[in-house]
Amino acid sequence: MPRLLQRAARRRQSPRSAGQSHLTGVLVGALALLAGSAALGLVANHFSPRGIPLLPATTGDGEEAPALALPAGLSGIGLEEAKQAFDDQSALFLDARAPEEYEEAHLPGALNLPAYEFDDYFFDLMDPIEEASRIVVYCHGGECSDSIAVAERLVEFGFSEVYVFEGGWRSWLESEGATAEGTGP
Repeated sequence: MPRLLQRAARRRQSPRSAGQSHLTGVLVGALALLAGSAALGLVANHFSPRGIPLLPATTGDGEEAPALALPAGLSGIGLEEAKQAFDDQSALFLDARAPEEYEEAHLPGALNLPAYEFDDYFFDLMDPIEEASRIVVYCHGGECSDSIAVAERLVEFGFSEVYVFEGGWRSWLESEGATAEGTGP
């Protein structure tokens, strides 16, 4: 008889236990879905050419370092050299970021030549690009490769004085450099 009473007691508790068990299963499933989504997002961000850097690359002395190595045939310039070229008006600055980002803010006088729409913009900008004795291309800086992509295309078209501003827009803003807004230079 005690076994029958134990079974009956379990049956009385089972709807409650089943509800708790079901809730636990739902919570575990939701957490697994969340963890899987986060992992997938991190992987997609890592391999995306427009991915967001999770940690800034630094040199041994704590300074932010360019995370991307420049391909052979391209030269980079730092913030001071970019500021000097800007102040002297000795270079044409090309913003390789998306048009929406350019419109929000860009270096005064810079033209927008987005990396992902290069062919759509290049021929409209051909005259000022051909007139420039020196071209400086920038994007966000750090791990952004858009400026490299645009600079490589310009070199393919035969331009020789093409430089990548490695610190890019981020370092320009941090140095409180001049900015402009809108669709024009």
